[in-house]
Amino acid sequence: MANEEVDKVIGIINDVRIGMVATQSQGRLVSRPLTVIDVKEDGDLWFFSTAQSDIVREFETQGLVNVSFSGNKEWVSVSGRASVVRDVAKKKELWNPMVETFATDGPESPDTVLLRVDSESAEYWKNPGGAASLVAGWVKHKLTGKNAEPGDSNTVQL
Repeated sequence: MANEEVDKVIGIINDVRIGMVATQSQGRLVSRPLTVIDVKEDGDLWFFSTAQSDIVREFETQGLVNVSFSGNKEWVSVSGRASVVRDVAKKKELWNPMVETFATDGPESPDTVLLRVDSESAEYWKNPGGAASLVAGWVKHKLTGKNAEPGDSNTVQL
């Protein structure tokens, strides 16, 4: 059962690909969109960034992060520990042509780094009917008093 639940989380992430990465910065929460480069079988997430960016400083000074992915019919929120990886071999392993659009110096450059989220838990929601079924559920509740059945959801330890 646990592997099936982890597979659901990974499937949603792979479908959506762009996550809003939330960190703490100067006493407030900030979120930035980043494209996930790789999702491991244990749910760990990998992103590329430039070494001088604010998010790198926040990953280095703040231990906890949250990454949320939002699709039309499915959503996931991942909580984990942040780290910055400068290993050239790992950068080469995960490198792809899409990364070149913002990291023009290549994987060997010290200005190109990896951001790793060691995922600890994730909460997901799946609604096959999408937003329309959520509205229909709300109408059903207003007319009949019966609760909506929004779909599948669970919290998963990674």
